[in-house]
Amino acid sequence: MSEDLASQEKLSPNPGEDGRVVDTAVGILVGWRRCSTHAAFDELIAASERHRIPMFALASALVTVASRGANPQAAGTAARLAAEREWGKNHWL
Repeated sequence: MSEDLASQEKLSPNPGEDGRVVDTAVGILVGWRRCSTHAAFDELIAASERHRIPMFALASALVTVASRGANPQAAGTAARLAAEREWGKNHWL
């Protein structure tokens, strides 16, 4: 698992922004799940592995889903579909 993260970090063209997106996605999961940041990060990693989507792309898609699609160009189609399957319909208020 940590090897996957290391390889994703090397492929990322903008690691600073990716870190902010991951932090935001983790914060969203903490709010929705009422869990620790560690548990939320683990959930993001598990979903990434389950859907075979890079974690940073899935985090971006989760932020898009949580903002109700305010910026549909923010995440790729496969990542967005995976995020919607994982978190989309369960968290609308």
